[in-house]
Amino acid sequence: MIALTMVWVNISLVGQATTDNMIRTIEVTGMSERSVEPDKIIFTISIEEYWKEEFEGKKYEDYKTKIEIEGIEQSLVSELKALGIGMEQITLKQAGNGWRQRGKDFLVSKTIDVVLESFAKANELFNTIKTRGVRNMTVSKLINDNIETIKLEVKAEAIKAAKSKAVLLAAALDKKIKDVITIVEIDQYANAIPRPQPMAYARAASMDAEAGGVAYENFKKLETKAVVRCVFEME
Repeated sequence: MIALTMVWVNISLVGQATTDNMIRTIEVTGMSERSVEPDKIIFTISIEEYWKEEFEGKKYEDYKTKIEIEGIEQSLVSELKALGIGMEQITLKQAGNGWRQRGKDFLVSKTIDVVLESFAKANELFNTIKTRGVRNMTVSKLINDNIETIKLEVKAEAIKAAKSKAVLLAAALDKKIKDVITIVEIDQYANAIPRPQPMAYARAASMDAEAGGVAYENFKKLETKAVVRCVFEME
């Protein structure tokens, strides 16, 4: 009986100590997002060799005169220069072709990136380039040179938002917030910068062609977002 009493007392004391030392916490999430203007627009153009007979209404089996990639590229570069685009703005992205039609020569293709400063210039390119052999034109990437700094700022804003929320919730219980215990970025993709989708762009271009221009409303901003989970100690 005495032994049982002593055990009961020990358990009671441990329980009391645990209660006194318990850290009261509050867990909240904070989010911040920002729209950022791009500094640069990457306009991607794909060209490919073709058969002269394609444009003469002849049947495929009669195609025999191949227009070489060098001539197509020179024509395209000339058009770009006429629009005020320098060679320093043009980069070869890839070249080649791993497939050919049976009984025909390979049709070599090239893809180039053109660095532009505005959507107006991208619009001008899309509606001006007439070189035969151009297969595809898309806005493939938006760039802001300060995006890494901006993403850090957005994360800091998310943490501040979490703290403000914690203060508000704690005040409802007549409590105050003390130190932060943990900060976790809960979405590893939250700071990804969405890229314009080539297919979506192509559809928009097709729909607006008859109106005499291409709308870039969906591509005018970069959207960056941060979400964090914070645990604060509460008095």
